[in-house]
Amino acid sequence: MVISRGLQEHPLVTFWVLAFAVTWVVWVPRAVGVPMGVVGEAWTWAPAVAAMIAAAITGGREALRQLLGRLLRWRVPWYWYVLVGVGPAAFSLGLAGVYVLLGGTWSIVAPRALQAPAILPVLLLVLSATDGLGEELAWRGYALPRLLARHSALVASMILGFLWALWHLPLLWTAGIADQQLPLWLLLLDISAKAIVFTWIFLRTRGSVLIVVLLHGSTNLFTVSPAQAITGDLMFPVLATAAKWLLVLPLVAVAGSRLTRCPDSEAILDQNAARSIR
Repeated sequence: MVISRGLQEHPLVTFWVLAFAVTWVVWVPRAVGVPMGVVGEAWTWAPAVAAMIAAAITGGREALRQLLGRLLRWRVPWYWYVLVGVGPAAFSLGLAGVYVLLGGTWSIVAPRALQAPAILPVLLLVLSATDGLGEELAWRGYALPRLLARHSALVASMILGFLWALWHLPLLWTAGIADQQLPLWLLLLDISAKAIVFTWIFLRTRGSVLIVVLLHGSTNLFTVSPAQAITGDLMFPVLATAAKWLLVLPLVAVAGSRLTRCPDSEAILDQNAARSIR
């Protein structure tokens, strides 16, 4: 009874413990060489499972309904669908162009997804349904609204970005994974910048998890966070991270109080959920 009450009083702690535990129980053994096969690949949905469990434990059926309801918020202006679909592609193309101007080779860094334009929609749907859904139902669907109830949007993004980056840690030592051997400092900087952009889009679409699911799938499809293995050194990943911060800083300046002040949580959460986490 005491444990149950403690879990309900600390929904974010409950969620993060579950998210790390449910994921790392597979990722850590895989990182040290234990073959996991298809289980390791399917574990992309672990954060979403953790979010649903945390919602059920801390808020019951109503909290779970609210969580899944944010996933179904599709009625947003059409240009947001265009932005999350085309924006990452434009970012990657621009990044590749800058890399070439600095002496790099276009064929190495050009987005490979663009080599198969006919199946781009299919690839986007697959990545959105796997990586996008698996992570965004957790990060933006469960964690971010609860952080927004206590912090400004900018602070909430930085907290989420830090924990989101740490969640990836086992991948840095997993053979064959794109993030292998990426320095932790670079991972932290990269994901923190992405978290701010995701928060801004989440707020502008009034808490639509569907939009950030599509954004997550698109950023993975067009590799907006390139791995060290692409060029054999850190120049391209560092350039990508710097480009994200060059995007984020004007975004924070332009968004102003809408991103730096604590927003009205009622606009993001259902009224009952907002009351339960204050």
